[in-house]
Amino acid sequence: MSAVLGRPPAATVIVLSRGCRIDVSTFQGKDLEEDLGRRDLTINAMAMVPDGTIVDPWGGRSDLAGRLLRFTGDPVERLIADPLRAVRLARFASELPGFRVDQGSLKTCRGFASQVAAMPLPRIGREVLHALEGDLPAFLETLEQGGILDPILPRLKGLSSSMRDTVFSRVRNACALTADPAVRAATLLADEGTTATGTLSAWNWPKSLSREISALVDNLTVALDGGDARTWARLFRSRGGDWIGKLSLLGFIYSLNSEPDTGIWAQRRVGSIPFIVRLQSFGKRITGEEVMALTGLESGPEIGRIMEDLDEAVALGEIRSREDALKWVSSAGGGHSRKSFSFANPG
Repeated sequence: MSAVLGRPPAATVIVLSRGCRIDVSTFQGKDLEEDLGRRDLTINAMAMVPDGTIVDPWGGRSDLAGRLLRFTGDPVERLIADPLRAVRLARFASELPGFRVDQGSLKTCRGFASQVAAMPLPRIGREVLHALEGDLPAFLETLEQGGILDPILPRLKGLSSSMRDTVFSRVRNACALTADPAVRAATLLADEGTTATGTLSAWNWPKSLSREISALVDNLTVALDGGDARTWARLFRSRGGDWIGKLSLLGFIYSLNSEPDTGIWAQRRVGSIPFIVRLQSFGKRITGEEVMALTGLESGPEIGRIMEDLDEAVALGEIRSREDALKWVSSAGGGHSRKSFSFANPG
């Protein structure tokens, strides 16, 4: 399996072989040393020629042995050529556990905050997306040490030091509890509220992932404070049981820093657990077509209302079987609401 990124003369072919990824890049520069000098870091600026000799003009072997992340050549020149290298330095720190960042390279990054802020947001978003899969706290800490955290996440700029520490703590907790990128990203962007959707759009992340993250952030208050049966039924039907689990985990992560005792959060959430269990165990949902056939109503808002009422009744345990649900829908067509129709012994 292979894919091509970019266009000649700067194309890269990605080859997947036996579970390994191999990037094959077109040759750049007048000779091999110049080509290697275009690399971001010394540890990926080495080459092997046909006779087996290792070409290492920037000390990459030594840095690899010492687990050191360092820019090739003059750090200032490397960042002038591409300021995004400052962000990549932090991304490599997140992807390579046990490696330390060269202080000279890190110090140089501090003078390029404005240039990083002016970079195209999709390029920045690509680096953040990669960091989600690694040590995200290390990524953020390296950005902060390099003076470029605020350009990447402007929302943090207006926060007090204690609030920034809280955000970092939440991210550390999230990464300790799950590898799911949606939960990790939602934890990072939770304080942005409704602006999180704009951030994700500007970063040009995959649409399905962005929608999942936005929904988690938008419903954080439900995860923290609990919701009624209708709210959980709506979320379950629109997002699914797996997503509900992620929302609950996000609420737990957030509560670790927001509540003096996580037991308070648990007490709020315990009431909603039966709603989710009933919805998950109910089976195939009554469709809109079935509702129209049973009620004689045409497609429109009334069908949606009946289905929402039905979901609420299922969540509350008033309806336990598909047979009862069909009877309920038939009654709804006669003008009954959920509150005026229930079974004598729902169990």
